[in-house]
Amino acid sequence: MQKKVLVTGTSRRVGLHIAKRLHQDGYSVLAHYRSDTDGVQELKSLGIDTIQADFNSRDSILAFVSRLRDQYRSFRGIIHNASSFFPTDDDLARAAEQYEAFFYVHMMAPFLINQGLHDRLQGDNDDPADIIHITDINVENPTPRFDIYGTTKAGLHNMMLVLAKEYAPAIKVNAVAPGPVLFTESHSEDVRQNMMAETPLAKEGGAEPVYLAIKSLLTNPFLTGVSIPVDGGRRLSKR
Repeated sequence: MQKKVLVTGTSRRVGLHIAKRLHQDGYSVLAHYRSDTDGVQELKSLGIDTIQADFNSRDSILAFVSRLRDQYRSFRGIIHNASSFFPTDDDLARAAEQYEAFFYVHMMAPFLINQGLHDRLQGDNDDPADIIHITDINVENPTPRFDIYGTTKAGLHNMMLVLAKEYAPAIKVNAVAPGPVLFTESHSEDVRQNMMAETPLAKEGGAEPVYLAIKSLLTNPFLTGVSIPVDGGRRLSKR
């Protein structure tokens, strides 16, 4: 039986694209989602296995890990794409709530999933298995308005580095750090133009370059502890 690649946060945008492209390239995909969307229904229509869980508490994440251990004997890889993205609220109490939410989805969930499933990870033939953290270029050049988001993504980056040491040689642990790949509805036209002005390649990258970086990590047996920026060069110049 083909081993699964678990992808978290696949209900829309980049995560949805990652799950579909892995499926197209012949991987057996297990697509995690929090909320049911048209994207989740599309994954199901393609025959992709899906699993629902909310990463909002220690207990809910541990229950998710327990379900995975009960239902699947082995995994080819884990791709941590689930994410929340908001500017830090000016109200301190609300900012504290944001910090807790970001911490659970960006750090606690990947930590518990990695620790709970690493003994089930098996590569192809003699090659290592894979864990890939989707981080952000804010890890390298943080934006003050998104300080909570950026610091928890930085924690996810650091976790990648330490696990690359801890899990070697059986598992490779790497990261992909996107920049302006897909704008959201909250981005005004002025914001979009300013971001493109700060991007040397001067365009919105789209989700496919993120997938291509993931694929390069999955297929290269001699990379671990590496972070690939997928940002059109914006980390070099963004304010």
